[in-house]
Amino acid sequence: MLKDEKAEMVVSVLRKLREKETLHLEEFRSIVGDTELYNLLATKGRKDPANQKITFDLKSKLEISLIALKYGAEIESVCKILSWREFEAFSREVLERNNYSCMQNFRFKLHRKRYEIDVIGLKKPLIVCVDAKHYRKSGKTHTLRVACKKQVERAEALSETLPETASKLRITRWEKVKIVPLIVTLLPEEVGFFERVPVVPFFKLNSFLIELQAHISEIFHIQTKLPKYTLLGYKNP
Repeated sequence: MLKDEKAEMVVSVLRKLREKETLHLEEFRSIVGDTELYNLLATKGRKDPANQKITFDLKSKLEISLIALKYGAEIESVCKILSWREFEAFSREVLERNNYSCMQNFRFKLHRKRYEIDVIGLKKPLIVCVDAKHYRKSGKTHTLRVACKKQVERAEALSETLPETASKLRITRWEKVKIVPLIVTLLPEEVGFFERVPVVPFFKLNSFLIELQAHISEIFHIQTKLPKYTLLGYKNP
């Protein structure tokens, strides 16, 4: 079977999973068609032999998306199937697995301008600001460069709102913070950087977070101190 034929089969599976997460095994087998490919994709799901069904969660769908790209599927076609909400949810899930408390779609204002950060992960002293990013094959470098620049702007704006937003972020007891702007994408590549801002493929996010503290000095981040609070919430000088 040709590589592009396998890519189309995997994309067909993704389209079906957009409708429902649980498939009957025979239905799943008929969509895939190829035994070798079926066995590969089946490892990404959770089988229920008693009911002859298989279920694919968010992580499974993202892993299958990566397989589609490896077989040559167009990035645009895969991104049309996956929503940016799924990237957000996946990013939050991985952050929480690494003991971050999370806030999704965090909104704030600075100088009458409104800002929103897709996902914020908090683990003393880190505030990881995630932008879940789709991109098109054409103009990829420019798109990511712009995305990194905008995420830095959001991170800088967030730092300027501290300590006022500390209560909303539930970090009033922290003495200092390190704000890290981060782009998470479907890129089937290694971790990259634009002006020291990390661009992380979703399947590398977990390992990136594990190593983040050890390599914080090598990446762009904003460090600032927070004032101490009394039990009544007043700031001590």
